[in-house]
Amino acid sequence: MADVTSTWEKIQQGVKETERLIGQKEYNLAMVKSRQTLEYMVKSLGERACIVDGDMSEIIDQLYEGQWITKSTKEHYHKLRMIGNKAVHEGNSSASDASQAYHILSQEVYAFANEYSPRRRRSSGSAKPASGSRASGGSGASSARRTGAAPSRRRSKKKQSPLEDILRILIPIVCVILLIFIIRALLPDKEKKDNKETSAPTEAVTMAPSQPEEETQGGDIMPTDAPATVYRTTSTLNVRMEPSTEARILVQLAPDTEVNVVGTYDDKWTIINYDGQDAYVATAYLTQ
Repeated sequence: MADVTSTWEKIQQGVKETERLIGQKEYNLAMVKSRQTLEYMVKSLGERACIVDGDMSEIIDQLYEGQWITKSTKEHYHKLRMIGNKAVHEGNSSASDASQAYHILSQEVYAFANEYSPRRRRSSGSAKPASGSRASGGSGASSARRTGAAPSRRRSKKKQSPLEDILRILIPIVCVILLIFIIRALLPDKEKKDNKETSAPTEAVTMAPSQPEEETQGGDIMPTDAPATVYRTTSTLNVRMEPSTEARILVQLAPDTEVNVVGTYDDKWTIINYDGQDAYVATAYLTQ
């Protein structure tokens, strides 16, 4: 029981640590931590299902085949595993992937707590006889699990608690909405910058009619020689010739590097002055 309790504490701590890392914009470490927390859950379930062989992917599939987890949970576990692998092996530091990993992890830990946490088993009057029969019956209990008796009880519980299913759907949606508001609040205030650049549109057109201009994808005219504003990079940042992830990279800037911002191309790309010419960087990785 002590080992189970220790595992549950690690799982809870893993969720908190993942949330903290996202708040600090340590997206790569957040995805790695979410995968580590998933390993604790899969290992705990694998021990209860008497699954001792195979890597994490195989154990997840065996848990589903033995009806220990639902199809939705299996798909979420594999998604978390793949996001974590990409972060570990490819150095992925995408904010959207980290956010997705956190929301999937939160949802599945919530389900794990309802189904498997030590506190739930201790407070459940029917769980003790089930544990006793497992201890005395050994392989007979595992056989009963494979025949579908235990999953039937689990399914009946879900039918009796529709509120639980509703909460599982609503909680991730609410978290995503909150995260969107937080991200928008942290991004540079584009509206204020636009107001500064267009404070005297009549004089700009009259005094320099031949000045070169660019059109953004939304149709807004942005001057290419607007006064430069100093920003800093929040992580390693690619400087590109065109506002596209397919465009050629001119240079990679290290974190906390100062750049001179001369304008915005759209809500994703910012124009900077690099080596005397206009270049483009992702707006999400700049800060004042």
